[in-house]
Amino acid sequence: MQKNVLLTGSGGFVGKNLKEFFQPKYNLLCPRSFELDLTDFKSVKRYFDSNDIDFVIHCASKGGVRGLVDPQTCETDNLLMVKNILVSKKDDIKVIIFGSGAAYSKDRDLHKVKESQIGDVIPKDLYGKSKMELADLTLLRDDMLCLNIFACYGKYEKESRFPTYAIIQNLKKEPIVINQNVVFDYLYIDDLCRIVEKFIYEFPKSRVINVTPTQSVSLVEIAQMVNEISGYKSDIEFKELGLNYEYTGDNKLLLEEIPDFEFTPLTDGLTVLFNHCKKILK
Repeated sequence: MQKNVLLTGSGGFVGKNLKEFFQPKYNLLCPRSFELDLTDFKSVKRYFDSNDIDFVIHCASKGGVRGLVDPQTCETDNLLMVKNILVSKKDDIKVIIFGSGAAYSKDRDLHKVKESQIGDVIPKDLYGKSKMELADLTLLRDDMLCLNIFACYGKYEKESRFPTYAIIQNLKKEPIVINQNVVFDYLYIDDLCRIVEKFIYEFPKSRVINVTPTQSVSLVEIAQMVNEISGYKSDIEFKELGLNYEYTGDNKLLLEEIPDFEFTPLTDGLTVLFNHCKKILK
């Protein structure tokens, strides 16, 4: 029998890709925010009582949008959504939530940080603080898994996000403007989907895991790869010289849980994304 999986946040970048990936494999329940208010306990409880749910993938989240100030309710809402799910579900239902590198505090260099370092520095932003608190909550439970994403790319991401932004600029034959060069861990969205699938079938021993590739990359290197894939050389410009804070995580725990996992080479993922953007712009 197919599992009945509740997928929250299915309209966002990660949720939309997970929905597309899992739709042929599971019976998905994908209520949008106007159909299910996850911050309203009565609404969440009623939803669980009315539906047969075997597993939860929780993608819904508030805040964390680069360039925008987190809403004042960001921290409380992110915690409340998860707590409402935990209280409303049956005891044997497992829950996967998505954390963030922001949980380690982005106001400093994060160089291959380990999961054990969460809480060493308290994030100043509400989004990062909520992700830290959710990771702490996950460590106390056997029915939860928190997957920390540092950077993720692929189809359906916002056009303002790297590398989609760089690809669109290249396709329009315009300069690729980088605010400041940064070293990131860019995980291909299809790899994230495959990791989630493995953990649905076999829940890992670790409760909090960085889902991040081994190889890190800078924004300028991505822009250069885009130019190579395209064959057209967009100018690469910088608003500010030098390197901003690094944003990378250690993936030892991930590879202990899935030792045979092979990450998609960045050039391969970028080529797929390039062709996707090319179709959209036609």
